[in-house]
Amino acid sequence: MNRLIALLATAAVAASTTLVGCASMREEESENEVTVTINDVPAAVRASLEHESVGGKITEIERETKDGKTVYSADIELSGVTWDITVAEDGKVLSKEQD
Repeated sequence: MNRLIALLATAAVAASTTLVGCASMREEESENEVTVTINDVPAAVRASLEHESVGGKITEIERETKDGKTVYSADIELSGVTWDITVAEDGKVLSKEQD
């Protein structure tokens, strides 16, 4: 019985530590993200986002740092579908995923 209680206590501590760690990571991510406008991004990023959003609408742009590099993540509504597009500072599209 004591062994079961010790095992359950250890599992509870491990689970709460994991949850706290995940919450801290989310906080760090959100602190790293800054909402910007299309006028705030470099010309190359703007050109790529405008090209990717032809016929649609850019609803949000966030500037963030990933692996020490600044990237821009935009939500684009196109034909009823929302896309998440990540663009490097030089305008290269790094990813395009359906939300």
